[in-house]
Amino acid sequence: MNAIAVTDLHGNSRLYELLLRIVDLWRISSVFITGDLAPAIHGPQDISELGVNESTDNQRTFFTNIFIPLLEVFLNSHRHTDIYAIMGNDDRRANEFILREFDDSTRNFHLMNDRLVEFRNAKQIRAFFPNEVPNLFVAGYPYVPIGGSLLMDWVKHEDRVGLMPPGMESLMDIESSGIRTVKPKFTTTMEEDLVDFSSYLRKWEPGKGMSYHPARTIHLFHAPPYNTPLDQVAPQGRFDFVNLPDHIGSTAIRRFIEQEQPYLALCGHCHEAVVLGDYKTDIGRTRCVNPGSQTHIDVLSLVQFDPYSTADMKQFFINAE
Repeated sequence: MNAIAVTDLHGNSRLYELLLRIVDLWRISSVFITGDLAPAIHGPQDISELGVNESTDNQRTFFTNIFIPLLEVFLNSHRHTDIYAIMGNDDRRANEFILREFDDSTRNFHLMNDRLVEFRNAKQIRAFFPNEVPNLFVAGYPYVPIGGSLLMDWVKHEDRVGLMPPGMESLMDIESSGIRTVKPKFTTTMEEDLVDFSSYLRKWEPGKGMSYHPARTIHLFHAPPYNTPLDQVAPQGRFDFVNLPDHIGSTAIRRFIEQEQPYLALCGHCHEAVVLGDYKTDIGRTRCVNPGSQTHIDVLSLVQFDPYSTADMKQFFINAE
């Protein structure tokens, strides 16, 4: 089992250091990080200009002074380890360019926002043993449905109906009220993106010429599929006469998995699901995984698995103390 999935480390440098020590000791070839990479000194509800700018600058400092130097030293000395990462709804998109530059300069770090790449571990093994493993790819989709957060960099409506979740004002103009640190390049819904994911990926990297096959692709989502053990949250009670949901995942991602049956779906976003629900579930033939997050108590929650046998998995909780 030479792959690890983690999520929602939220800038906890102790957990990043612990993760890399484990990767070294366990001889891990592939690391998947499914979003919310950086810290935030202000919550996503702080829409003041000062709050937005300070949080963006704080995350930029984290990426420049901690995240990239830490990974750069490690990856330069571990040439056969690859890290695949997406950003999450708490990550300011204005800082995406920093990670893109790191991707461009580092052959074994892959920023997977709206991208498709070859899975290098499979490519390396197939170079010597072409019949031993399938030819796999990795794709990333970092968006989450509209919910309680007003940070909109990685938030989209599920579909064109545009309903607000229970507990949010149904008449709120979320597009103008929310925070964006960059202007969106494409104004689409999650449903529109995923109904033809191959075309969606080509919009972001036209002319790349790589064929997309769901059944041979490891998918990195930040949002988990809706109404599964992976998006379970604590009971939230009622809002007026409406029962608040105990699941906060994406219906569009769930429909995509049901219809396309991708090779593997890794996600995050719902920290507590690993305790209240489970870290894995199957939708049809697709194994779906949310490692969960216990960043607030300095515990690394990770899933170790064999990327060529997705039924072979183990969950670990490792204290950074």
